[in-house]
Amino acid sequence: MSGSPHIVVIGAGVAGLAAARRLVAAGARVTVLERAPVVGGRVSTTVVEGCQIELGAEFLASFYTRTMALIKQLGLARDLRRIPSSAATLRDGRLYPLWPSARVAFTPLVGSRQKLALSYLAGSLMRHRPILDIHAFQRAAAVDDASVGDYARAHLSEELLEYVLQPPISGIFYWTPERTSRAMLLIALRAGLSRPAGLQIFTLREGLGQLARALADGLDLRLAAEVLSVTPDDGGGYAVRAHVGGAELRLAADGVVVATPATAVPRMLPWLDDERRAFFAAIDYSSTVNLAVGTRGRLPRGVYGLLFPRRETPFLASATVQTVKDPGFAPRGRDVICLHLSGPAAAALRQYDDETLARLMLADLRRLAPAYDPAPTMLFQRLYRCPEALPLFDVGHFARIERFARGEIEAGALVFAGDYLGGPFVEGAIISGEQAAGRLLAQLR
Repeated sequence: MSGSPHIVVIGAGVAGLAAARRLVAAGARVTVLERAPVVGGRVSTTVVEGCQIELGAEFLASFYTRTMALIKQLGLARDLRRIPSSAATLRDGRLYPLWPSARVAFTPLVGSRQKLALSYLAGSLMRHRPILDIHAFQRAAAVDDASVGDYARAHLSEELLEYVLQPPISGIFYWTPERTSRAMLLIALRAGLSRPAGLQIFTLREGLGQLARALADGLDLRLAAEVLSVTPDDGGGYAVRAHVGGAELRLAADGVVVATPATAVPRMLPWLDDERRAFFAAIDYSSTVNLAVGTRGRLPRGVYGLLFPRRETPFLASATVQTVKDPGFAPRGRDVICLHLSGPAAAALRQYDDETLARLMLADLRRLAPAYDPAPTMLFQRLYRCPEALPLFDVGHFARIERFARGEIEAGALVFAGDYLGGPFVEGAIISGEQAAGRLLAQLR
């Protein structure tokens, strides 16, 4: 580029940080504003009494090709750790390991007749394979025509829905099948089955927050900076107002990347027309509550994650054992288990205080999987509320993304990034951020 334009990136989640990194590499002067006191957004790790706890994303998947390339570029390849075991679904008091791979055909979780019905799903994957692109969700708009619930009841079975499809949808995304597009199901399965060995999952030595910190290194970053407004100026740029440390900060920008949850956009950009305002207002988020409990002694090592079908409980969606990821996630002789409420339960119980929620979650775990009950050896417990856990990819959202990809939402040197555009996982956020930076650079040129 000629000159060095000044770009303001709003949001220091991995989408905003990936955008800022690409803009700096292209020669722009970049200022990143983040409302929270730390970077990462929903890719953040905290440490309690020497134990690492993920506050958002729990793992990286083997199909995160761009994320894995960034990890190498950032010098983090030696810190990458493969999580050795998979998730398991609870049914009638027994845990059944289940993860996208050819081994699903041999699981005793469901009967032979139910497995035969999976052939219809396999046929759908083969038939629609050309449009199931994990890096271009808009291409799948043609199959954004039914929810997973309706699709499974019409073509699979109720049992497959409740014990094979619903538990990972709830345990990973905090969605329900009734609020999940079948396009999302097909894309996720296509990605998970894309490698002969099936899906493999990873973490980093210091937790996934290590990735966000590495992306932020060297950037002009202002933390605890709440953006109040972004207003177009007469010269084609933008005036950005923010509160930082009790004072007002004003920045003049040649371009802006808005990398916040979609729900924050209308507040910051009150001048948006009705059509664009409606686009962001239509995007909804799931919610959850994360209860982290530290223990003396190690918990069972059989599986990394426990998935709880809604037929077994209306409350818990999943539980993860942190030292199965990496023994170094807790000091020797200690462990941490993280319990997550389902999306509907988190919404219905949001008025309850932390102590009540913790008691309910621990009682549910004790009833469902007593071997994992941390109460007898509890060292600490911390409860974290996540009112906007992940954007819903429900019926209609792929059509919205298709409109966005056609250029119907962005205008001028103001672009948007986030997992609601690129996909509800770390890879989607990073791809979205880098693509937003690319569109902005093209505008500035």
